This record gives sequence, C-alpha cells and structure tokens, in this order.
Amino acid sequence: MPTLTPEKPFGSIHARSLADQARDLIRAAIFEGRIQPAERLTIERIAAEFGISRTPVREALKALENDGIVRIHPHRGAVVERFDRAELHDRYSVRALLEGYAGELACRNAAAALAPVLAARCREIEKAAARTRAEDLDAVRLLVELNERFHAPILEAARSPTVARQLAALTMPLAYRLYHWRVPARRAVSIEAHRRIARAFAARQPKQVRRLLEEHVLEARDFLTESD
Repeated sequence: MPTLTPEKPFGSIHARSLADQARDLIRAAIFEGRIQPAERLTIERIAAEFGISRTPVREALKALENDGIVRIHPHRGAVVERFDRAELHDRYSVRALLEGYAGELACRNAAAALAPVLAARCREIEKAAARTRAEDLDAVRLLVELNERFHAPILEAARSPTVARQLAALTMPLAYRLYHWRVPARRAVSIEAHRRIARAFAARQPKQVRRLLEEHVLEARDFLTESD
C-alpha cells in the first residue's frame, strides 16, 4: 500500500496503465476524504506528485469527469464535485436498483453461506455503534467501514462484474457516508435494515432481499436529500 501524507494525499504510481492507476488513486483520495468536495485539482500538481507526464493525468481526470466525480474547467484543472440534491437523488435511486438486483442474485447463489456472515457483521456494527459518539469521527469512520463489510459479500456473491462496475462508479465520497453514520437515529435505521436483510438471506427469500436492499438505499437517499 502507498504511504499517504497531507503533502502527498494521492499515494504513489506503480506499474500498470498510468492513466488507469492515476484515476484509481485520485478517486481513492476523494472517496477516503483526503481530497474534499469543491477542492481544486491541478494537472501539474498531480503529475509532479506522481512523477509522470501530464497526459495520463489529463486522461485520468477525464475518466473521473465521465463518472461524475470531478468537473474539468479549461485552463484551470478540475474541481471535485459537490453533489446537489438532484444529483444525490439520482445517484442513490440508481444505486438502490443495482443493490437490490445484486442482493437477489446473491440470495439465489449463496443464501446458506451468506446468512451467518451477514448476521455476524450485523453484531459487529451494533457493538461498534453502541460505543460511538457523533463527534468521534474515527469511530464513525469505523462504522462506515463495517457497513461496507456488510455489503461487500453480497456484491461478491452476486457474481456480476457489470453490477460491480456500475456500483463502483456510483460510490459516494467519504464525507457523505460519514454524515449519514454520525446521526444516531439514522444509524439505528440502518442497523435495523441490516438485521432484516440478514434474516431474509437466512430465510432464502431473494425477492424480499431485493426489496429490503432497495428500501435501505432509498432511506439513505431521503435522509441526505432532505437534510439541511
């Protein structure tokens, strides 16, 4: 893993397509909160940090713009997108459909194997949430990570590279996910949704899993879009 510092928030380039790797490292810096919404990214700065030419950096930023993560301004580099309510609504609405479909596939493919895993991860989240204060961002970040650990095996069991690619493109920066998990009432709603999803896997109910996952994502959408 690359060493990350405030002076070098992106990491280091290794072998592979330079443009692809630059894209992945910049995206990770944004999603993990090392680069903030509305922050300006210059091609020259990134190229100098990576020790590469400007061409692959320009290609990387163009790919991120296509994903809706940055917006490129001629002669001024790129700016990390700050999603407005309409964009948040659309991204979460599409994500709900994909998450639900992935859950149904996963339940059909591996319900028996997934059920105990999801139940155990529900317990991990519950224990961590019980000792997490809203002002403790490190603890909230752990909840975000545990939430991802709950959903990751579902996507893996879906066995759909197409769905995985589309969901990756719709991943929200860490700032949005932290905000979601900082609020105790919203946290409780998510925990209960996880319990219901785990029980639906245990009961081997693919359609129910699909419905519950869609509702789970849409609840997050409504919370973010209705918050001031």
